[in-house]
Amino acid sequence: MAKPIIELHLYALLRSTLFEASNEVLVGRNKESVAWPTIYRLAVEQGVLALVWDGLQQAIRLQQTIQHEGERKEGFEHELSAAESGYLTDEQLPDRKLKLQWGFSVEQIEKRYRKQEARAQELAAGFEERGIRIHVLKGLSISDYYPRPEHRECGDLDCFLTLDPAKSHLHPEGAYEAGNLAAEAMGARVKRDYYKHSHIHFKGLMVENHQFCTAIRGRKERKAFEKHLQDLLHRSEPHYIYGSKLIRPSADFNALFLTVHSFQHFLSEGIKLRHVLDWALLLKAEQEQIDWKEFYAWCDRMHFTKFVHALTAIAVEHLGLEIRCGEIVCESPYKDRVLDDILYYGRSIFNTKGSTWQKRVALVRSKLRSRWKFSELYGRSALGELMCAVWGFFTERRPRLD
Repeated sequence: MAKPIIELHLYALLRSTLFEASNEVLVGRNKESVAWPTIYRLAVEQGVLALVWDGLQQAIRLQQTIQHEGERKEGFEHELSAAESGYLTDEQLPDRKLKLQWGFSVEQIEKRYRKQEARAQELAAGFEERGIRIHVLKGLSISDYYPRPEHRECGDLDCFLTLDPAKSHLHPEGAYEAGNLAAEAMGARVKRDYYKHSHIHFKGLMVENHQFCTAIRGRKERKAFEKHLQDLLHRSEPHYIYGSKLIRPSADFNALFLTVHSFQHFLSEGIKLRHVLDWALLLKAEQEQIDWKEFYAWCDRMHFTKFVHALTAIAVEHLGLEIRCGEIVCESPYKDRVLDDILYYGRSIFNTKGSTWQKRVALVRSKLRSRWKFSELYGRSALGELMCAVWGFFTERRPRLD
């Protein structure tokens, strides 16, 4: 089966479960077979396996409804078959072995999510008792926008800490180190091995406690952007998720943070379709709440604009995102090339095994192989950015904002 058809199936299943679109998978009328093993592998690679499973379940339920209606109605002229309706037929559904494997994999995703959620809530409660507020960066925070949060795959818990004004006097060391110390008091193991964040190992949960939301070495504009992000966190009203002490940042913060986080990974190693879904579901829920004038001003300043236009265009064209706000740009000449890179050319580097230096060498090679991303989307040289990173590493080992 041709690659574009497989992609169409994938998008249709995601649209049906995330954007209430028709769950027609475009092949029912032609009675073509569906390459479910290939769709399964692609969904695994893109971090959307449980979401595609939801779309498949909707298609199966609809097929059963159509068959039932066809049996119930009398008269040939009223009979409606799955093939005539344009939906999946029995022959087009996955075989029993694949469905069992798929269902088991989804159960594991749900179990990992619930375990992470429980540990994160426990950590947040302990921090709250000590006057420390935990703002969740992406992950669990963004999963709250999904119809079934537990089907949005999550990795580590990324957070940024602030202090309760009433208890800030208890932590002269500041929120970042206060969180490290509080975690150690709760039995966690803390590694302060990176300037941007520490690593907290808490009962099987890996937590990145961010001192800085983004990488700030090398350029003054990065520090200005970081100050703006931290200002958004400090002045926004806490929105607690899951009835816990975990805080979801404001829509303005999430829009900028998701953009910079996705773009940095896109330049370095590539991103997954899950990143596009995060962006799409944020816009679906919050597009009227975002200050788009300020958002695009920062995107222009930081050279994110072409990339974010491409993400929005992909979400609209392939996932069925409805744009209600006229300020949002939803067209891009780069959308097809960006999507192709997402689906077929990304490589995981940060989350693979290997020493720090092995990963650094892999990142250098990846960036040099993806020079078009820097020149066409970022407006900068890949080699120049590598030199800037090297300069920052040696001249700003412990960077500061002030």
